[in-house]
Amino acid sequence: MDRWKGKVAIVTGASSGIGAAVVKALANAGLIVVGLARRVERVEALRAEVNESAAKHLHAIRCDITREEDILAAFRQIGQRFGGVDVLINNAGIAVGDVTLFTPANTAQLRRVVDTNVMGLVVCSREAFQSMKERS
Repeated sequence: MDRWKGKVAIVTGASSGIGAAVVKALANAGLIVVGLARRVERVEALRAEVNESAAKHLHAIRCDITREEDILAAFRQIGQRFGGVDVLINNAGIAVGDVTLFTPANTAQLRRVVDTNVMGLVVCSREAFQSMKERS
């Protein structure tokens, strides 16, 4: 992990579960970590769970992965504050209970899953790629 020290890592779905664990691990490994989440206060609370130097390099930006304008704004802010992205961990994702493809009247639930798990991932990947390309 030494080669990644000081690099900028973005973690989506950073407020809980695997995302929160990844944020803490990357920050403790010396990366500058930006957690994207709807509940930024939960990402900010992770500072208390990492070592003191890591806490200084752990940042949170409010971002609803289902909203392209939120993603674009977050990546603009990351570019301005940190110079761009070196690592992207596309962790955000949802599963909707017992809704299946053929469940009646399931359009809203399916749209939420697709917007989060597919569109959010694709838009974040696109923006990270552009940033990485600019940074060579």
